[in-house]
Amino acid sequence: AHFPGTVDHILSEYTRVTSEGGRLSDVLSGYIDPDDGIAPPAEVPPPVDPKAAKAEGADDDEEESADASDEEDEVESGPDPVIAQQRFGAVSDQMEITRKALKKFGRDDKHAIGEMVALAELFMPIKLVPKQFEGLVERVRGALERLRAQERAIMQLCVRDARMPRADF
Repeated sequence: AHFPGTVDHILSEYTRVTSEGGRLSDVLSGYIDPDDGIAPPAEVPPPVDPKAAKAEGADDDEEESADASDEEDEVESGPDPVIAQQRFGAVSDQMEITRKALKKFGRDDKHAIGEMVALAELFMPIKLVPKQFEGLVERVRGALERLRAQERAIMQLCVRDARMPRADF
């Protein structure tokens, strides 16, 4: 949450999914609950009953009811839209507060750091899907690569052009 653009990117993905009628499971897979230390119900595998109904499957009606229960499981298996709206709303509100604090005080001020920590505490419990996580990691890797390229260019200027000893650099 401290890397610039991270929260904005996830909020824009959430907004895109909700406005275009996509699935929440394209953005997040659930939430981490720090209190209980167990996986949230969104990741619990479906009950064994539909499998047992399929195994018995001698009657067509039983197969249809098993298929219907599978469809219900698929609908219920994603993150709850109401909880997602509450959490992303809180993250969005805190993001605005953090932006104002950063603009007013700067990134190194205690007040701004406190707001960034509050934003991180709201953002961290959201479990992102690998696609979203990889996108964020690529942004950080790209920034690091650009930074290293700039460091190499500065080193070349200092060592080659200004004839500064490499050991001193």
